[in-house]
Amino acid sequence: MSPFTPKGSRALRVIITDLAAAASYGDVLTFTELAQALSIEDDEAGRAQVRQAVSAARPLLLSDHGRALVAVRNKGYRVALPGELAGIAQDHRRRADRQIGKALAVIDKADMTAATDEERRRFQAVGVVIRNLHSRMTSAEIRLADLEDAVFGQKPRRRVIPGKAEDVEKRSADQISQAEHEPS
Repeated sequence: MSPFTPKGSRALRVIITDLAAAASYGDVLTFTELAQALSIEDDEAGRAQVRQAVSAARPLLLSDHGRALVAVRNKGYRVALPGELAGIAQDHRRRADRQIGKALAVIDKADMTAATDEERRRFQAVGVVIRNLHSRMTSAEIRLADLEDAVFGQKPRRRVIPGKAEDVEKRSADQISQAEHEPS
């Protein structure tokens, strides 16, 4: 059964969205409760359908209600607390960083000797876009870290995308050092 298959006049993802929107922050929606709401069996096949429906409901729940669901192992899903959403966003960003790293590895290591001229041009264009994206992400991480330094008054441990970030960071530190020694 697809998560978009209606149960009566409502899609499964809409049923999940409505349940999660009505729940309080921190409430756990168990697999049993969710299966019952979806009118499916609470067995392994039913849990797979629940997971599929929850997966389809997540974007709708976030866009319409500003809420998120967090998996609770062997129990169901918990309505995330407002303070958890930044962590959820950070997890998505970390996964994006890893994926960009994988894309860069493909661009850097791919053997294009057997490619046609058209394929090689397309590959080079994709490489330019991915390297540009990587550069922008690295720059944004540095700016975010600098803002965190200013707001929190301390230097947090930084996780940066490997590459030119270290060079930019060193240049920034040198510029700050020079600014401190200049007369006002």
